[in-house]
Amino acid sequence: MVKSITGIVVKLAIVTVIALAINYALYIFTPLQGIETAFTYSLWVLYAFFFFFSVGILATLLVVSQKNITQTGYLFLFLTVLKMAASYVLARPILAKTVDVKAEKLNFFFIFLLFLAIEAYYTARLLNKKQ
Repeated sequence: MVKSITGIVVKLAIVTVIALAINYALYIFTPLQGIETAFTYSLWVLYAFFFFFSVGILATLLVVSQKNITQTGYLFLFLTVLKMAASYVLARPILAKTVDVKAEKLNFFFIFLLFLAIEAYYTARLLNKKQ
């Protein structure tokens, strides 16, 4: 089980680094150059937050799926709601800004969706695994 958790963490880390590099490149080589300096949270802080949250969710799901596969889907839903609540608390300063921060809001939303898609993919793989 430790080997499979390590494999998931390594794959998630690789995807995170690639996505972070693409995101930085977006703000360096496009007309949006320098806009990320005005963000409430730097890109690496957002990616680190979602990375560690996703590692926790995936490790928990893997442990629970080994013991009781029938509860894995419910746990995924509960942990996703918990992640959404934590993300909302993190995003409140961004949402409260009165100046136009459309790029920052979209950036936060797409990072959230990226990690949600990764978690959903691994959860589907766990649930479809033959017992």
